[in-house]
Amino acid sequence: MKKPLRHLLDYLVLCLLVSTGIVLILIYNGNPIFQRFVVLGISLLYIIWGIVHHLKEHTYHSKIVTEYVLFALLGCFIVIGLF
Repeated sequence: MKKPLRHLLDYLVLCLLVSTGIVLILIYNGNPIFQRFVVLGISLLYIIWGIVHHLKEHTYHSKIVTEYVLFALLGCFIVIGLF
């Protein structure tokens, strides 16, 4: 029961980070420069979260970090492109 609870807490932290980012994007609705900074910050936190998560699970590999970086970049390009 301990391992699923740890996963739940990890993903709860990720959801909290992304939710906070979405709220900040909505708060800075009229200022696209701040919105871009928020999106870049969310992406950076996503990469850091992924690294920490896999270090805790002992599944850390350079391929996994590359995957997190590429998905973060893709998300940045898509969201900033929508602004």
